[in-house]
Amino acid sequence: MSAAVAAGATASTFRRWRLIALVWGFAEATLFFVIPDVWITRVALRSRREAFAAIAHAIVGAMAGGALVYLWGARDPAAVRAVFDALPAISPALIDSIGARWQQLGVWAPLVGAFSGVPYKLYAAQAAGFVSLPVFVALSVLARGARFLIFALFAHAIARRATPRFGERRVFALWLGLWIVGYTLYWLRMPN
Repeated sequence: MSAAVAAGATASTFRRWRLIALVWGFAEATLFFVIPDVWITRVALRSRREAFAAIAHAIVGAMAGGALVYLWGARDPAAVRAVFDALPAISPALIDSIGARWQQLGVWAPLVGAFSGVPYKLYAAQAAGFVSLPVFVALSVLARGARFLIFALFAHAIARRATPRFGERRVFALWLGLWIVGYTLYWLRMPN
């Protein structure tokens, strides 16, 4: 961690960053519709080490949320479908496609899904028909962790090179702008 980051962030700040990652991971795995990568990359702009901690916390939150959705989907798939269909960028056709992805790809479905733009919660809701809960949790750690890590390393590499040249505020503005444009295009592309 750089001296500037150490001077600007305290242990309580790091605890708060980790708590945000944990809650965000859980929220996005259940009902929230913005991926934890947004927060993880924000942390990565400041500290690679803390981004790794945020990843670990986001994974724990996602696993808790994913397990909850897995169990809910196994117990009452119609209710899960109705709730998820009401969320932004989720349509009945998208929900229906997940079962086909599980059938086609088997255990690879959530791994491929992690990079396809399909919400993780949709895989969790239908997973009980294809894999056990412990297998789903293990697959989720791999799928979520891989994507979180790639995004964090990319954000950190950009910040490390760009911050000395352009300053922290401009790098933050670039980060924010990229996420706004990315989500705008995503929501325009996805059904609903």
